Amino acid sequence: MEKLLDIDDVSEMLGVTKATIYSWTSQNKIPHIKLSKRLLKFREREIMAWVAARTVSASTVTAMKKRGRAGGTTYAGSREDYIEKIIENAKEAVLN
Repeated sequence: MEKLLDIDDVSEMLGVTKATIYSWTSQNKIPHIKLSKRLLKFREREIMAWVAARTVSASTVTAMKKRGRAGGTTYAGSREDYIEKIIENAKEAVLN
């Protein structure tokens, strides 16, 4: 039987709060299993596929910048800082 993750596992895996995970599940933004009114579980493979579907490659970001679609600004920090900024922007996009 496939391992099921709990909300703590998914929260840690994605680097977001449990409140965010609850919000996403109530809006059906993230795949989940509702075992009861207060018990949520997640299939690891579904979460990984969900993340993969939202992953933006560096070449996509570069192409978006060339077309003027990557937020309209450039980032002068390190590569790691830039990647963190992309992740933050992706989280905000999912929340909104």
